[in-house]
Amino acid sequence: MEVFNMNKRFFIFVCLVLAVFVLSSCSAGNVTEQNNAAKTGQIKVVAPSGATAISISKAMKDTAEIDGTKVEYEIVPTTDLIVARLTAQEADFAVVPVNLAAQLYQKKVPYKLTSVVTWGNLFIASSEKIEGWEALKGQDIYLMGKGLVPDIVFRTLLQKNGLDPDKDVNLIYLSGATELAPNFLNGKAKISMLPEPALSTVLSKKPDTNVFLDLQEEWKKAFGLSKAGYPQAGILVKEDLINNDPQLVKDYINVLAEGMDWINENPKEAGAMAEELELGLTADIVEKSMPGNNIRHEYVKDVRKELDQIFEIMYEFNPETVGGKLPDDGLYYEIN
Repeated sequence: MEVFNMNKRFFIFVCLVLAVFVLSSCSAGNVTEQNNAAKTGQIKVVAPSGATAISISKAMKDTAEIDGTKVEYEIVPTTDLIVARLTAQEADFAVVPVNLAAQLYQKKVPYKLTSVVTWGNLFIASSEKIEGWEALKGQDIYLMGKGLVPDIVFRTLLQKNGLDPDKDVNLIYLSGATELAPNFLNGKAKISMLPEPALSTVLSKKPDTNVFLDLQEEWKKAFGLSKAGYPQAGILVKEDLINNDPQLVKDYINVLAEGMDWINENPKEAGAMAEELELGLTADIVEKSMPGNNIRHEYVKDVRKELDQIFEIMYEFNPETVGGKLPDDGLYYEIN
């Protein structure tokens, strides 16, 4: 009888242990499910000023919240500040030059490229009536971004059109569009690269300006592409957000894409909106610059050929422009 009681007590003890284990497992499972279901409270979107800021202006105006998540926007004046935000992982979404996306990827900064949103906004203008690439031979040409996308694109196209960038022309580099435009307007530069929207500003003050080379169209001709331009800037998304809330990522990228369609279809309204948002541009300049801003949302899965091509050209120019080696598939997050 004593053995029976001992066995009975042992059986009860085992049952209690099993019950505690099952309850603990259920509780942990519920906590995990609750954590997985938790909504992202706030996201931050960062973009540099200029055409890239215009590209997200519709979302800035209309989308302060999505799927119950608050959206904060920051427009910064320099690429260095974008790098600082991304290195510190302070931004969830950022619009950046595609080669910067490649550089950050090589440095293991945890972001993925989802889309390309601007396709080049560079033009060559003159105060004189000249035409074609041959007219550039022996000339001083003012441009910006030494060793960066504008420089690489222009040098590549010079070579494609039979000119040696180091022998046939004299390239003079300024810091950016804020220097190029006044330098051209005051007559110091007779031939200058002018990006939009700075070009529209120049045309509003000097209507007889001769814009004789559209570098986006020239790129299309040189490489036999179906559309004008080259991948210039794209959207980076933080990996943590992709892993924890992929639906939010998909939904917000869709908001951005629809906003870009809207500003292209409604340039006048887009100009008024950009001025209201204090993006540093007047409504009429934004309206006039819209065609040349070349804003077009494309998912990376649809433009891998164009991305591979521009990265290979940059790598040949200087491997460091893409972070020392060509980026692999790990750079991209494909949204279906």
